[in-house]
Parts: sequence; structure tokens; C-alpha cells
Amino acid sequence: MYHIENIEMLPITLALKKPFQTAHHVITQRPITLIKLNVHDFKTNTRVNGFGEIQAFNDFNYTLENQAVSQEIIRTIIAPVIKSLYFKTPQEFAGQLAKLTPFGSFAKASVEMAVWDAVGKLTHRSLSQMIGGVRSNVAVGIALGVNATHAEIENAINKGYQRIKIKIDAQTLEINKLVSLINDFPNQQFSLDANSSFNLKNVQILNQLPDNIDFVEQPFSENDFVDHACFQKTTKHVLSLDESINSIADVHTMIALRAAKAITIKQAKIGGITAALTAIDEANNAGVKPWIGGMLSSNLGRGVDLALASLANVAFPGDISESERYFKQDITVEKFQLSHGTIAVPETYGIGVTLE
Repeated sequence: MYHIENIEMLPITLALKKPFQTAHHVITQRPITLIKLNVHDFKTNTRVNGFGEIQAFNDFNYTLENQAVSQEIIRTIIAPVIKSLYFKTPQEFAGQLAKLTPFGSFAKASVEMAVWDAVGKLTHRSLSQMIGGVRSNVAVGIALGVNATHAEIENAINKGYQRIKIKIDAQTLEINKLVSLINDFPNQQFSLDANSSFNLKNVQILNQLPDNIDFVEQPFSENDFVDHACFQKTTKHVLSLDESINSIADVHTMIALRAAKAITIKQAKIGGITAALTAIDEANNAGVKPWIGGMLSSNLGRGVDLALASLANVAFPGDISESERYFKQDITVEKFQLSHGTIAVPETYGIGVTLE
């Protein structure tokens, strides 16, 4: 039996090496709130600290839960009752969190992440072991911003990234230029991330894209499940939903409407590791391909993503870049490095990283 004796929130800001542009905004700094839990194991009378992170952004461009909202949910809803919760597994704890509020996916995910980290340390197991991961190294991809260049793609290929994601914006897309760029690399796996910038009137332009596109991510807005379903029926490309997936209920809606043939799993956005595991299983059962997306997280969150990507039933190389990719300085002693297009899954206890 486990019990949380203390919770702390530690806001930090990570500086990007260079601005990262999406269809939503340009990011130059990444705010993240670290969650520190002190967890007591009654069986061994041992206490350890577990760490998680709030991966919401600072504004409302991506979702309606930003850093301030997540912090307030933890401060006013989760923290006041967390010391009264007793649990045998992280999954049981996730169920208790879900009963506290139907909202606050990022907030709940950050606290649950810290619980998984602590329980792994207390039971001497890595996160990958706890969730049934089978891969010691996982294939990874890289996300390039809008207006990705030939040189950037060539550099990513030389580094060994197995899939290259290019951000696109319907308002600025030059389809002939993009097609020509992708055709320059016929043996490379690509995906495109539209970040909800298209509508049914202009989306047909995407059918001009070559065949070495693994999937097109989120062409329409968050609530347009029906539009996604209509386009998925007529396009040759696989669609993957991202912004639309904020809960297990959204996964059920996507599957019921056959809105996409792939799904972007972001554990922080969907409510935590337990929710991500459920989504992965349900997607596979429905013939939908789940893959691990990125949230521009620190190495702490990257460690979680690597563990999830180690599962046997996850498709496509994940959006999990090497540590040196984004930030001038990360928060952990460990650095994740790319080797032959893969990154090693952490093997030490818990999430497998040590905060500096």
C-alpha cells in the first residue's frame, strides 16, 4: 500500500536553441512545472521522491488547459485531498484521480507520472518493465517546423531519424514546393502535421502528396470528427488525430466514427500513462494504429515517451528526439542520444532519469 505524504510544484522555463514554428504559434521558451511527490511504502516503511511534469503550454493555442490552469487544478482540487488517498498500484491511483475531476488532463497526468516514478523506485522496476515494454531501443522520428528546408531534412536523415514530420499550415502551404521537397528523398518516411489548419474546401490539395507519407496528422479542428471521417474515406493517406484526442471518450468517438486510421498518443494530454495504455489497447483492438507523439517535454517526459514506445503494439517511429535537439539545457543528468535511428529505453528504476 502506498500513500503520498507531500506534493510540491516547481515551475521552470527551458530555453529553446532556436524558435519552433507550428500552425498555432512560434515557441521560443518552454514553461514546465515539475511535480515532486514524497511517497510512502507501508510494506517496507520506505519513502522516495517521485517526479512528474505539467506539459501544458503557457497559452491556449493548443488546448484550453494551460500551465496556469493545470497548476490551479492541482492546487485547489488534487493537493487538498491527495494525502487521504491510499493505493496499491499507479493504475489504482489514476482511477482515484479520475474521480476527483473529469477535467485537467495535463494536471492529472503530471501527478500520476510522479506516482509511476515513485512506485518504480520503491519496487526496483523501470517504467518500461511496469507497463510491459518489450523493446530496449525504440525507433524515433523528428519534428521539423513550418518551412522545413532541404538541408534540415538531409541533416535529420544523416542523424538516422527514421521518420521526419514536417509541420504545414494551410494558409502558407506551397504544395508543389512541398511535393518536390519530399520527392527529393523517396526512401525516407515522412508525416505531415497540419495542426487543424485545413477545412473541407482546401483539404483536397493534400491528395497531391507522394506515397511515402506515413500519415497526415490532424488536418481539421479539434471537434471535427465527422469531417475527418469523411476525408479519411476518400483520401489515399492515413489520417492521425492529435488535437481531437483529449480523453478516452475522444478515443471512443474516433473509433466509432472511423475518423482516422492512426492515433497520436500524448500521455500528458490524454490524462496520464494509465489512460495512454488504455488508448493504445483500444486503438489496436479497433484496427487503428497508435503511435507516441511528443509534447516538447523535458528529458523527464521524454523518458515516459520512450517507455510507452517500447510497447509491442505501438506503430510508427515516435516523435522522440534526442536530448540535444531542442533545449539549451535540460533538467536531467542523463542525456538521450540517437544511435542508428533509435534511442535506448531507460532501464533504471522509475522513469529512469535523475534531476540535476
